[in-house]
Amino acid sequence: MNPATHPKRPTRLVRPQPLEGTRAPSAALGGPDCPAADCPGCRCFSFTVGKGRHRVWGTALLTGKSLSVNLLGGDVPHVGAVAVGIPRPSLARPARQSATTSVFALTGHKEDEMARSMATELARRLGVTSVVVAGVHLDRARPADIAVVMRNADRAVEELLACAMSDARQKRRG
Repeated sequence: MNPATHPKRPTRLVRPQPLEGTRAPSAALGGPDCPAADCPGCRCFSFTVGKGRHRVWGTALLTGKSLSVNLLGGDVPHVGAVAVGIPRPSLARPARQSATTSVFALTGHKEDEMARSMATELARRLGVTSVVVAGVHLDRARPADIAVVMRNADRAVEELLACAMSDARQKRRG
């Protein structure tokens, strides 16, 4: 039985409470806040970028050779598209890192380019397989609204890269 569709059991959805501000934390979440706290080499990150209806937020789990990101936002957070970026040498310049990305967009959803861009950039720059699940819906969005959300998604990538790279530097020192 699916409790979400069962008529006698209404499901109460709770919006996640992102961190305040417009930056991701500079360090990974540890201890009980990370569902993978017992996993050696696993790190959890939480991020929030932007304000108001253009804000995007989510979580990321870095597990050695892979990264999983959930990006939500807008008026109705949901799952709209999934992208998988796989790092590889560039075809034109084999000494440079590139990525191949595949995307699955749910019917009627437009997050495919957002998810593709994020997964490609994260895979390319971190050198790990990167999965991005994106769902950002803005009621009556204008092109300017979409541009702001896309910029915020790009900023989220930069924040995740900074957290992951900072974490890697700390491991080398420690």
